[in-house]
Amino acid sequence: MPNRYRLSIASWLLAAGLLLCPVAALASPAQDPAGSAAPARLPQLTVTFLEDRPADFKLDGKLTEPVWATLPVHRDLQVIEPDTLAAPAHETRVRLFYTKRGLYVSFDMDQPADTLIARLSGRDGSGINRDTINITLDTSGDGRYAFWFGLGLGGAISDGTVLPERRFQNEWDGPWRGASSVTERGWSAEVFIPWGIVAMPRESNNRRMGFYISRSVAYLAERWAWPALPSTQSRFLSVLQPLNFETLKPRQQLDFYPFTAVTSDYLDDDVRFQSGLDLFWRPSTNFQLSATLNPDFGGVESDNADLNLTAQETFFPEKRLFFQEGQQVFIATPRADNRSRGIGNPGPPFTMVNTRRIGGLPRAPDNPLDATIEPQDLRQFAQLSGALKATGQIGALRYGLLGATEEESKFDATIPAGELHLRSEGSNYGILRLLYEDAEGGGYRGLGLLSTTVVNEARDASAHGIDWHYLSNTGRFRMDGQSFVSDIEGTATGYGGFVDFELIPRQGRFYRLGIEHFDRHIDLNDLGFLQRNDRNRIRMSHGRQNSNISFGRNNDFDVRGFVSRNNDGLFLGGGIFFTNRVTFNDLSRLTLNLNQWTGGYDDLNSFGNGSFWIEPRTDFGFTWETPSNRRLIVGLGFTRREENLNEDSNYYRLSLTWRPSDAMVASLNLAYDDRSGWLLHQEDQNFTTFDAEQWRPSLTFEYFASARQQFRVSWQWIGVKAREQKFYRLPRSAAKLSRTAKPAGPSDDFAISDMIFQARYRLELAPLSDLFVVYTRISDTSRRLGQQSFDDLASDGWNQPFANQLVVKLRYRFGT
Repeated sequence: MPNRYRLSIASWLLAAGLLLCPVAALASPAQDPAGSAAPARLPQLTVTFLEDRPADFKLDGKLTEPVWATLPVHRDLQVIEPDTLAAPAHETRVRLFYTKRGLYVSFDMDQPADTLIARLSGRDGSGINRDTINITLDTSGDGRYAFWFGLGLGGAISDGTVLPERRFQNEWDGPWRGASSVTERGWSAEVFIPWGIVAMPRESNNRRMGFYISRSVAYLAERWAWPALPSTQSRFLSVLQPLNFETLKPRQQLDFYPFTAVTSDYLDDDVRFQSGLDLFWRPSTNFQLSATLNPDFGGVESDNADLNLTAQETFFPEKRLFFQEGQQVFIATPRADNRSRGIGNPGPPFTMVNTRRIGGLPRAPDNPLDATIEPQDLRQFAQLSGALKATGQIGALRYGLLGATEEESKFDATIPAGELHLRSEGSNYGILRLLYEDAEGGGYRGLGLLSTTVVNEARDASAHGIDWHYLSNTGRFRMDGQSFVSDIEGTATGYGGFVDFELIPRQGRFYRLGIEHFDRHIDLNDLGFLQRNDRNRIRMSHGRQNSNISFGRNNDFDVRGFVSRNNDGLFLGGGIFFTNRVTFNDLSRLTLNLNQWTGGYDDLNSFGNGSFWIEPRTDFGFTWETPSNRRLIVGLGFTRREENLNEDSNYYRLSLTWRPSDAMVASLNLAYDDRSGWLLHQEDQNFTTFDAEQWRPSLTFEYFASARQQFRVSWQWIGVKAREQKFYRLPRSAAKLSRTAKPAGPSDDFAISDMIFQARYRLELAPLSDLFVVYTRISDTSRRLGQQSFDDLASDGWNQPFANQLVVKLRYRFGT
């Protein structure tokens, strides 16, 4: 192998030197690398306390209650997107008070009536340019964790959690309330956040919290905030506006969510009834106990359609209420975040706790007679008997415990002599999390322990990890890392770890470095998510953002690169990737990409049969989007990509989003791939390249009678027609694939049709209390390619489902 494609010993010595370099040499706690002083603390504000909310108070967004006129007004917002820190075009007046029940916040906002944009959506709707307000509340008081709450004009809501410094997640839903109203001067909003839904450390009386509000103005495509903390600067959670609550003794919170569901399965011609209960009890501010009995974790929301013919697993995010509640303590590092995936890593997250494993696809049953199992049974999800979770805080120590038990899964199968009923025992899961945190002086230091265990009849699997975190007092330098070990019955013990560094010398600039080592035995996927093991990698990135440029609003540029090898010394490849995104003055956006990959060995996609050389290759492309504040939004994209053996493929994208009104939206996303030289493993040592066409359309229509009542129809389809072209054989040792004659047997031509169709009606009866009526139809078919058209494949996908069911589900929250 050419020396230029190997990682040199000097590279690894340099990496080790960075690991051993004292933190103080990289960033002084008193001065940031640019030489400027640490940001000054904002003066603390005392929030008005009322024994209870006024009797005439009505949370309707109209601000007609006399209490609002008696409170101090805060109006110090500045423009943070783009990060000009200029004075806003319109005034915003914010008032707040609190009671023993919770925090009340009002917004009175000026804006011309003809510029208001509501654009309703379901909960946590993202990527929508609309008029909204957002609140971030650091209930820890010292920048360790926070909760955020978003409310749009018209009543659409979103929420989630925040971890240091700016790791936002939307996988948490809380029973809070908000309302909005159009006024003569613009619009207004009211928000009520109950104390019982958020975690807080124990305090005897006075309590400090961090507070942040922002306002999105859609017609300007701007965000204004107080305090002004643009995403281009290093600090966020540790420098929020400090609020003082002089008399805050929250009472116990007990919420329980009984549900009942009726499922009509048209494939099995069966009707199933199910009832269950979720319970959340917070006897004090720093402890919560959650339990679920006989839960129903499916039926009302499907994952996106996915076609994956590689040896690497696809990650799917968590959507279930029980696992979302209190989940932030189990997010050990930025790489585990679903949205913030660590240092220059746009791929799937790395996490020791992927709760989608719990109640996921069951293990295949023992099948000594080689019976044919019904396909829909292999795709069913395991049912949970129950789960229990405890999260809390003792001083500087946060902790979490989770246990769950699956029921036995049953499979219908056939043999020539008749029918069989096979069984697979469910798994038992356990998680322990401890995290010690110190946030004195404006910085952050943390040391955590995470331990997981999975027990079933096939094997026992455990994993243990230690994670560490450092943020300098100036916020300019950050380090996060984790080391871990896996211990699986019948296999060797595995080891791995990584460390990530980030340096922000000044606003709008960042440098990142990540170093990782996974040995060939590390395996976290019984409960976690690790896309691959047996890898050593260094990755780096640099980004810069400029606002108010001569040719537009702002320009974002970043360059990323990596080099990687496995533990046998094979160079797995490297690359350098350039991205430039410019937002023009009319709010249209153009993104340019140029990616250069080195050659390297692929040691995965032969599915255990060996390694083979992949040639250097180049990708380039663009995407263009019309302004996001228009009724019709158009996006175009094109990518020219070299395949693994250097043949060229073209990828085309079209997106249309039409909003005839704020209550209605229709969208079309259309992707067409014209691939030449698509390399796929067939069997044993054999590979084939294909000329392939792939269509990936998705259609969505949504109508909102109000923010609480939604009707949604979505259809996603992936259709592939691939014809064999050339044939290759894997060499005995790592080298290039060798051309060969077509092996004996049928053609490798294939066709795939994957479809997900869902029609859903949702009525929100109260916060986190819903009635769902959902029809779902899913297919996943593959076959030898004949003369089928794409119309034929789409018809096959509709007519040959493996899931075809109607679910009616009622969930209602009862609580204090």
